[in-house]
Amino acid sequence: MNISKLIYSNLNMYASAICLTVLYSGATARQSLSDSTIAQLELAVAGFQERYHSPSIAVAIVHKDRIIFSDARGYTDIEKKTPATIDSRYQIQSVTKAFTATMFMQLTERGIIKITDSVSKEVPEFSGSATYFELATHNSGLPRNSPADIQFAKQVDQWMMQKKDDGPLRSADKADFIKSLAFVTRQYPSYDFLRQDTRHYSNLGYGLLGLALERAAGKDYEAYILSNICQPLGLNNTGFGTVGDSIAKGYYYQGDSVGFIRSPDFYPRSMAPAGGMYSTARDMARFISAQFDENNKVISAKGRQMMQQLGIGWLRNHPYIQHEGSMLGARAEIVFHPELKIGWVILANTTVFPFQRINQYIADLIVPLYQQKPIHDLQKYVGTYTLDGGYGMLQIYLADGKLYSTYLQELLPNIPLQFSGDHSLTAKGKNGHDIRYEFIPDTENNIKALALNQLLWKKQEN
Repeated sequence: MNISKLIYSNLNMYASAICLTVLYSGATARQSLSDSTIAQLELAVAGFQERYHSPSIAVAIVHKDRIIFSDARGYTDIEKKTPATIDSRYQIQSVTKAFTATMFMQLTERGIIKITDSVSKEVPEFSGSATYFELATHNSGLPRNSPADIQFAKQVDQWMMQKKDDGPLRSADKADFIKSLAFVTRQYPSYDFLRQDTRHYSNLGYGLLGLALERAAGKDYEAYILSNICQPLGLNNTGFGTVGDSIAKGYYYQGDSVGFIRSPDFYPRSMAPAGGMYSTARDMARFISAQFDENNKVISAKGRQMMQQLGIGWLRNHPYIQHEGSMLGARAEIVFHPELKIGWVILANTTVFPFQRINQYIADLIVPLYQQKPIHDLQKYVGTYTLDGGYGMLQIYLADGKLYSTYLQELLPNIPLQFSGDHSLTAKGKNGHDIRYEFIPDTENNIKALALNQLLWKKQEN
């Protein structure tokens, strides 16, 4: 659960990582990387744990249906010196929203609700108007948090200023939250459908969404998530609750002279659908793999695609899909690349852990290993490319070991195409305007088409 102005989020995600190929059962299968790459990854995990002062860190990386790298370091409980493992339970906070959104998609696919239905049908206590889809995509215009959570907000402010143990933090209980819905009004314009990076993120919206879904399903929200999502996916160490001996204790780093101090426990109560779950690195790796599985038992391939494309429960940062969770003493992140079928989870029991740099570091090492390799046989690009309907035609030809194009040849005579990325070539233009060619391969890495000047040119058979 993200607390505005107190706990900042870094939502720039760029990558994943790889190390030892490990089956979900935990049995080591084989090394998939060179020793030097493995060493760099392990060094990165240890370095970022130390740099950002986390008592512990747990990381798991997946490719398709396997954990291919895992590492865990430090203590989930400093006082008891409990060592972290990839099976240690951590608060995942707002990553819970991906589970709530999955419940929404399930009920939609089963015909129990429609995405355009107003949640007021199930929650008449809500005085406003918002659809399931608006809530699930953070386009409802509702405030970030419920007015019933004023005491919770004060508790966070007081602790951040005093670092004094005044007991646990508690969101509003369910009865108070429902009572407050009569007074909730939109903070932003109705159905202000915005880009992902400018949407009006709302914990209140997800609390309301979970309540409406619970009533529509006719089953307790938490029980539904466990029986309809966690159990089918084998997430046996995932559940609800943020406090207990089996869950990593939260800490705040007070500086070198003081070190770590315990952050207050947190009880999500009415905000459970927005940030009330715990999980492990291994379980979250399974959840990532489910996003690639065409035989997923939870939702259809079309449903998962809708969630990823439209930002239903996910934040989109092309080409990655992600979500982050944060609270005093808890940081969590889940990221995956649908096309490359790679993803990772990072769990930590500290208050501040910016993920951007570790993700970029890992990306630079790992992503190139899974990207489609460029075609070095230039002859594969050569051919005639046409627009449907006969509106245009161009030739890509080979001369003196270089590729050339007949497109705008009168302006760009004898200008060879230069590689600028995987299957991307560029002709150096005039006045700073270059012409970029994006060749499109098929599953066998043969060129089938060309994207040029915002048009699709199809390669003709020889």
